[in-house]
Amino acid sequence: MKTIRLSLAALALTFCSLGALAQNTAPTLTAYYDVKDALVATDAVRAKAGATKLVAALAKIDAAKLSTTDKKALAMAKTKATAITKTTDVDVQREQFDGLSTSMIALAKATKPAAKAYVQFCPMAAEGKGASWLSDKKEVRNPYYGDKMLKCGSVKEEI
Repeated sequence: MKTIRLSLAALALTFCSLGALAQNTAPTLTAYYDVKDALVATDAVRAKAGATKLVAALAKIDAAKLSTTDKKALAMAKTKATAITKTTDVDVQREQFDGLSTSMIALAKATKPAAKAYVQFCPMAAEGKGASWLSDKKEVRNPYYGDKMLKCGSVKEEI
C-alpha cells in the first residue's frame, strides 16, 4: 500500500512539473534580457520600455500550472517589473532588478527554458551582499554597475 501511495505521489509531482515545463517562457525571458541589457548600458529609458514588455509577457504565464512557490515568484516578478516601469532613475531600477532577477531565476528553473540561461552573480552588488541575474550569454555583463564594473561577476549555474 505504501508503494502505491509513493508511486501515485511521484506521478502527481511529475504531472505538476510537466505543466510548468509546458509553458513557453521565451517571450518572458526575451523581455527580461532586454531589461538586463538596458541596465548594462545604463539606459533607464530602455529599461523602462523593456520592463513594460516584461509585465505584459509575465501576464501571459498560466499561474495555475505553477507550484505555490513558483506562483509567488511570478507575483514578485510582476511587482518588481512594474516598479521598473514607474521610474527612469537607473539606481532605483537596479534595486528592483535584484528582486526581479531572483524571481526570474526561480521561474526559469521551474519552466526549463528551451535555450540555455546562465545564472550570473556579482559579489559587490546589493551593497556588498551580492546579487544574481539571468543572461542568455555566458560572457558576464553586469547590470548592477554597467560600465563601472562591466565584467564583475561570474557564471554560477546553467539552466
